[in-house]
Amino acid sequence: MKSSSTTLLVILAVVHAVLVVGIFAAVAKENAVGESKVIDINPGQLKCCSNCNFSFSGLYTCDDVGKKCDPVCKSCAVVKTYPAKLFRCTDTFLGMCGPPCKH
Repeated sequence: MKSSSTTLLVILAVVHAVLVVGIFAAVAKENAVGESKVIDINPGQLKCCSNCNFSFSGLYTCDDVGKKCDPVCKSCAVVKTYPAKLFRCTDTFLGMCGPPCKH
């Protein structure tokens, strides 16, 4: 009888530990603990992208530079100001960026 109660206590302790670790993992993911930057994934697709780059995380970025960013782009950065202002979409996409642009 003592063996079964010891086994039950060990099982309960393991289940408790798994639950506690799961809670901490969920909180860490929610708060991005330990990450220098949270990646915001844009679920949209650009009209076109000639320089679509794949990262090992499975995410894509478009390195095209133009007079304006695609309307789907959430984060548009100025990359050149003189002689004309040029922009690049700094979004990260899950899946392809878009078809190649026709210049």
